[in-house]
Amino acid sequence: MITAPNRTMRSETDLVPGVVCCLLIGAFSYVSNRLILSKVSPLLWAFIYSILIANLVALPSALNRGINFCSTSLLRFAVVVFGLTVSIGTWTTVGFIGLLHVVLVAAFGLSFGLWVGRLMGLEKTMAILIAVGTSICGASAIAATGPVVKARDEEMGVAIACITLFGLIAMVAYPFIFWFTGLGDWLKHSQVAFGVWAGTGIHETAQVMAAGAQVGKEAADVALVTKSVRIFLIAPVILLASIIFAQGQKGSGTTKSRFGVPVFAVAFVVATLVNSALLFVPLIHQQWSSLTASFVKPVSAFLLATAFAGVGFKVKYGAISMIGMRAFVVGLAVALATGIIAFLLLFFVYVPFGLK
Repeated sequence: MITAPNRTMRSETDLVPGVVCCLLIGAFSYVSNRLILSKVSPLLWAFIYSILIANLVALPSALNRGINFCSTSLLRFAVVVFGLTVSIGTWTTVGFIGLLHVVLVAAFGLSFGLWVGRLMGLEKTMAILIAVGTSICGASAIAATGPVVKARDEEMGVAIACITLFGLIAMVAYPFIFWFTGLGDWLKHSQVAFGVWAGTGIHETAQVMAAGAQVGKEAADVALVTKSVRIFLIAPVILLASIIFAQGQKGSGTTKSRFGVPVFAVAFVVATLVNSALLFVPLIHQQWSSLTASFVKPVSAFLLATAFAGVGFKVKYGAISMIGMRAFVVGLAVALATGIIAFLLLFFVYVPFGLK
């Protein structure tokens, strides 16, 4: 009797309905980003669509296996592909003072987020997701860190809701403060200064670009470069989180390396190093850069959108409400504190050293 192959084929077939559903949401989210509102990333579009569907429609149980696959295995693979779009070369474009500024603000945001989260009684996983999403790079950082710290889907959902809400507010507030309050005078109305501030304090890449564009092209360019440095910080952050949270955990369902660090986290770091190395090879850096822009980045965005459709399908209002408003209070506190520290460092350190 041949039973195992049949069970295997049936198991693989069971994945199809849920995976196809997530793929459709991912595709629709990518189109929404292109045609409806580019300030909202495909990942966030997918998250919004899937949460709405999950809470308004009773999903058939046949979708469960595929949804679970997308929210776990596919998510880890998508994070590794995302690593191929991250380059250490961005560190060299903002200068030593700019690099120090980004690292100090990120370190403050992480530390402050964990401290406020503990003060407010949040679980450690919830606090670190909010801290990472705010101080590093929004939803992508949460996507990379969530599996490492064994975060529940509801916790990832709340963290993304926090950084989306407060990031959108910051996208409007930062340019307003710069143009229409005396604080802009403190920065000498420098587009470079604003770009560093926006690139350091605002969460999502699309939000950073939108805020910079409201001030000027130079501000937008500097903001994007500064944000890119924050994106690269995902690598050391997820490795640090891996080491902290993986100690003593067994049977978690995530393959680990011999050092207790999840393999996908190591693969993400390797991917960033491969991308960085290829960009510095004279004979192929232009071709690789072109391939990254035209193929790898769109594929990465689509895979992350598809994976987060799976995450969103598992986030129900009842579970989110149990976490309570404390998470949003922590998110607001971290967003405000990070923005203020970023501004003060600019005023007391960066501006006196010759920002134009």
